[in-house]
Amino acid sequence: MNSQDTPVYLGTTLGDVQLYKTNHTVHEAKITQLFYFLKQEDDIVARYSSDLSYAVEKFLLSVYSSNLITISFAHYQSLQDGLDENADRFVPNFVVSFTSLSLYALIFSFCLRRAPAKGGLDFIRSKPWLAVAGLTTTLMSITSGFGFLMILGYNYNVINTIIPFLIIAIGIDDMFIMVACWEQTNANNGVIERMQATLAHAGVAITITNITDILSFAIGCITDLPGIQLFCLYACVSVAFCYVYQLTFFCGALAITGNAEHQRRHCVFLYRIAEDKYLPSTVEAKSEERSKSQRVYPENLKQYHRTCTKSNSLSDFSDIASNLSTSSSGSNILSPSKSCQSLPSVSLGVPTMPYAHTVQNTAHSEPSMIIKWIGEKFGPFLLRDSMRALATFVFLIYLSIALYGCVNFREGLNPGNLVTNDHYIARYFEDIKFFWKAGPQLHVAVLQPPNLIMKENRDALMAVVSSFENTPYTMGREGTVFFLLEYLNYLEQLNAEVEDTDRIWKTKLKSWLKYTGGSSQWDCDIRTNETTGEFTAYRFQIALQNIIEPNQHKLAAKTLREIADRQPFHIEIYYEAFPFADQYLIILPATIQNVGISLLCMTVVSILLVPSLPSGVIIFISIVSINIGVFGYMTLWGVNLDAVSMISIIMSIGFAVDLSAHIIYAFVTSHGDSKERVIGALEALGWPIFQGASSTILGISVLYTVDAYIILTFFKTIWLTMMIGAIHGLFFIPVLLSFIPIGFFRIPKSSELH
Repeated sequence: MNSQDTPVYLGTTLGDVQLYKTNHTVHEAKITQLFYFLKQEDDIVARYSSDLSYAVEKFLLSVYSSNLITISFAHYQSLQDGLDENADRFVPNFVVSFTSLSLYALIFSFCLRRAPAKGGLDFIRSKPWLAVAGLTTTLMSITSGFGFLMILGYNYNVINTIIPFLIIAIGIDDMFIMVACWEQTNANNGVIERMQATLAHAGVAITITNITDILSFAIGCITDLPGIQLFCLYACVSVAFCYVYQLTFFCGALAITGNAEHQRRHCVFLYRIAEDKYLPSTVEAKSEERSKSQRVYPENLKQYHRTCTKSNSLSDFSDIASNLSTSSSGSNILSPSKSCQSLPSVSLGVPTMPYAHTVQNTAHSEPSMIIKWIGEKFGPFLLRDSMRALATFVFLIYLSIALYGCVNFREGLNPGNLVTNDHYIARYFEDIKFFWKAGPQLHVAVLQPPNLIMKENRDALMAVVSSFENTPYTMGREGTVFFLLEYLNYLEQLNAEVEDTDRIWKTKLKSWLKYTGGSSQWDCDIRTNETTGEFTAYRFQIALQNIIEPNQHKLAAKTLREIADRQPFHIEIYYEAFPFADQYLIILPATIQNVGISLLCMTVVSILLVPSLPSGVIIFISIVSINIGVFGYMTLWGVNLDAVSMISIIMSIGFAVDLSAHIIYAFVTSHGDSKERVIGALEALGWPIFQGASSTILGISVLYTVDAYIILTFFKTIWLTMMIGAIHGLFFIPVLLSFIPIGFFRIPKSSELH
């Protein structure tokens, strides 16, 4: 709206406007916006301004009510308060999550008795105090990581409250791997020998997972977004402490509990348990073992006899028979030993039992029920031709849907998603979209203004104005506020000739700027040299439109900045929502950069730590497949690509390595052909992989009840990562490995650990 020489711009004040079609004047406006500017010059005034803001907030939320007017509002501390509220909601959820994971870990720390004992809990092999030590390790890692960085003076970011959930997931996963590898050692050996065997396998496994997690977050520190930098820094240091404590504190606790097991002490109260109260007598056990051997071996020898070729000599059968005989100590004939490894015909014929378990303990006659089920039921069932065909078909469907989601991803974080949906500022961010539809002002600063006396300079300046007015995201001349346009209108109303003289462009212009009705506005828009009176800089405003969605914000900022870069006179532009647009512009290239570098580093680490180059390539393919699935299904679940989901994607890369590298490493260090190694790998680490994934899903499930976008995005991304990763580790990868001939992997003999 304009008078003869005074512009009144209402685009930032009135929203959802309807105009009369005849004269384009305002017919109605359904929303209006009022601004109250508070002083912030010094600390005392700033404190008073802050108190006033909170007093108004309290009044509008608790006292004011109206049947006619609906109010939404925000002050300069509202967004920070909303973010702090998110952090406050994490505390009770963390307590619930940690409690549920503690119960989960304690329940699975108890073991059932193995044969020849008859059922019940095994209070010697169970390790509840070790579970407590594992949980304590995670708390120590969080405290050490956060405390160390705070001592160094690094700021704490509200989104760092996600990190404790991450550390608990990593720590408990490592704990399950370590305990599983301990259980696979020979219980007749001493604690030192068992610790050596445990770390020979589990040490490499948890090193792969922790080093890759540390690298993932270290790479995230190079991003241009400060919030992500701080998050990745805190996460990187916390995971590093977790790794150190796993190899020191937790290994020490494992040795202590292992020593208690070796001394046959009760797992809780640590008193000695007499052997006759816990197992059948030694004589009975040996008798039962001999009778079982007498029932099994003749049939087994016939099976071996049927599978031998004509070139087999009788001496070969003598060697096989001697190798299959039981020792006087009653140790299991199928336990890993040099004699068993030297049998040439075992891999060519039918096994000596329905399935010869890879994971066994010479102190017991058979593995635990779960491992036995994996070896005898799940593994062979998974490797049936029909199941492998089904797995291939399911993977193709999975990959197709994931790629569809990747192609159709959405960018941008709506400001309202930074707080919980019931926070008052969320309503304000919804209402402000009425003004983003049409009306907000782009500020264009001319930092090297031309001499307006020269017509060519005035024309060039008006060309700059026109270039900003004619875009899909600006309203045109009707929304432009510029003193030069109003001065030209003023001269036109006076029928004055626009001359290229000092009288028009210095004397008369300065007089008009001083005495016009818009003098206060022009005084804010123009800067002059106090000595010469020349213009040193000035600005004009362009009305924006169609910037409701994050992608529109991004494209508008990109388009207008490109226009500014092409103009003379050193043009700079600004709009208060540009900080969000900057995030939208950075997020995709930053994500691609971080994911690319992370994948490269993960592959290098996997190749260095897994003793087989082709296996490292398969780990790389698995990581890519898992991350394509996470990104694609994340999009289909309603998660945009923004700073929050970028953090989660960085985390998912590390978790993807955990879930794929474990099973492939176990495959490489097993024995036999491809199918036998697949079953051996599933026996060795299939159960702890399931425990680690399920415990993480259990721990974060409580977050689904929180009505906040940041928390739900974290939940969805990590849930997808663990679910897709577990399916890869326990289903897709074993099937893939079974298709590939064992010679392809070029596995050195020295790598076969179990």
